[in-house]
This record gives sequence, C-alpha cells and structure tokens, in this order.
Amino acid sequence: MGTEKVGAWMPFFVAFILLSLAGWGLWSIPENSDFIEKKSDETIPYFVEYFPSDMGGDVPDDDVIRMAWYPVESELGTLKTDDRYLELGELSIVEHASKPATAILHSTIIWSSEQSLNITVNINLTSEIENGILRLILIEDDVDMFGRTPTQHAVVRLYDPTPINEGNGTIYRELTLVNGLNIDDAHRLRFVILLSDMMTEENYALLNMPVPLANSGPVEMGQRVSTFMGLGVIILSLTAIIRAEWKREVMLPKLRGGRNAQGKPIAYLKAGRRDVHLREVRVLAPWKLSKGIRAMDLPAGTEKKIPVHVKPSQVGDVVQTACIETQWSIEVDEMGGWVLDLTLYKAPPT
Repeated sequence: MGTEKVGAWMPFFVAFILLSLAGWGLWSIPENSDFIEKKSDETIPYFVEYFPSDMGGDVPDDDVIRMAWYPVESELGTLKTDDRYLELGELSIVEHASKPATAILHSTIIWSSEQSLNITVNINLTSEIENGILRLILIEDDVDMFGRTPTQHAVVRLYDPTPINEGNGTIYRELTLVNGLNIDDAHRLRFVILLSDMMTEENYALLNMPVPLANSGPVEMGQRVSTFMGLGVIILSLTAIIRAEWKREVMLPKLRGGRNAQGKPIAYLKAGRRDVHLREVRVLAPWKLSKGIRAMDLPAGTEKKIPVHVKPSQVGDVVQTACIETQWSIEVDEMGGWVLDLTLYKAPPT
C-alpha cells in the first residue's frame, strides 16, 4: 500500500487507538469516594494463609486471596502472628477450601483521619453459629523493603479480632494504621474480614475489599463521560489538523530547482494528486525574466521541466549574486490558489 493511501486513513486509525486507550484508562481508574461499601458472597472463596520464616518472596501475586503472617521480630511482622499460628495448628501454609457461607457480611470503610480507618461490619447469620469471632485483617501488597528483592505481597499489617458470640449484630471499629502507613498507601491496602469459629476455626463468611482511594479519580459516571468527550474533541481536532496537513502535502505540487549542463537555472514542477494550473512566474530583483514562462496545465501526477531565463533587472547592471528568488503562482483543483517560493542558482556572472 502506498504511503499516500496510508496517510489518508492513518490519522483516524491513530485517533481510534487514542480514544480507546483514553476510554479504557478513564473507566479503569477507581472511583474517588470517601467510603467503600461491600457485601460478602454466598460462597466463601478459596484462600491461603502463610507463615513464612523469612522474606523470600514465596507468596504469589495473583487473584487468590492470600495472607502472609511474618514473625513479629521481622520488619514485616505483626504482634498477633504467633496467636494466629497457634490457632491454625502451627502449619507454614494453610489452605482454606471454598464452601457455602452461613452468614452475610456487609461492611463500610471510611477514613476518619490520614492514618485511621472507621470500619462498620453488619453480620447477618443464615444459620446458628457458636463461639463466633470476627477478624479484621489489613493486607498490604507490593511492599518494597530496602535492600530486599522482590517486593513482598499479601503482608498482614494489622489484625483485630472481635468475639461476637451467637447472634446477628453490627461491629464498629476504629483502627489506626501502623508501620508508617497512611491514606497515601491506600492503593496497596485491602481488608479481609473473616467470620469463623474461634474454637474449631470453621469459616462462616469472608469479605475481601479495598480501602477508599481519596482523590483518585472521578466521583461519578458523568465526570468520566464529560472527561472522555473533552479528550475526544481534542483528539479529533488534532486528527483533523493532521489530515489537513497530509492533504496539503499530497495534493499540492512539488517544486524544486537545479541547473542544466550550461549552468542555467531550471525548475521542475510536479503535480500532486490534483490537477495544477500554472498562472504566472515572477522573478525578484536584481533579476527579471528574459524569456517569459507561459501559463500551463499539469494533470495530476505529471511533471514539467521549465527553463528559467533571467537577466539583470536594470539595463547595464552587473549582478554579483548567483541567487535567483522566484515566486510561482498556481491554482490547484479543489484547493484554490497558492504561491510557491523557489530559490534558483545560475553559473557565476561573466
């Protein structure tokens, strides 16, 4: 395919790609919100808990819910790690199979300060339970430790257990973040809210949810649409400008100059993708045409070699320059009139 044909549709193809990327980016930005509200599913998903003795990066980063409990004496440790380790039978890896939930959790998370989260969990039991305990587990992903690679995932940063006994109810907790975490780290934080039996560790319900991202993006769909429309206008305007420049480039004739074997100036006029009518050629002082160049028509795609005969504009003058400034007045089919400048050179004067 010729470059001229490619230029005809390429700006629109690029505009389509840019609009697609803009749309994908806008709709993938998490919605800015002061709080997040979410309800657990009727099924407890498969999840895994780890008790690594070092920071070797052995916890995968994938779609599975994972929790890594590091020793309290390590840089990633939490005070409740030993308690959880005993509760789960002192195993290094504990896999929890997916099963039907026997309760529904409905939680709301809101920032009460830059370092504190207010969490409300409503518990709706679908069957009777005994010795219930609600565990709030804060997870941090992509933890970058100085001098250690790779980054650590699913690191348990905070653990807050609350016994609930047997009935439905609502738990209110205000948790202060540790390890220097604050609202700026929200994109790496999430909560696992787990309802289980504190004696048997049977799981009744699980809710995995992020924390609110302040100032992260649009607050409503209308803002996304208006932003997308604004970007669309800008991109389409740039597309129109590029298309116009391409059209001017391929539709207008090409004018270049040279010299023949005798050193006399000669011009080459080549029509673009539109017919060209040469109306007039003017030569600027200190030169003038010694032999007129007649008007002519050039069909699209054809080229004409035109000798340019000049002499000093003043009789008897000796011109010391070999530079000849010319102006070519043309009309291009469907594009109107244009004036093209061309600098020619002739052999040094004798």
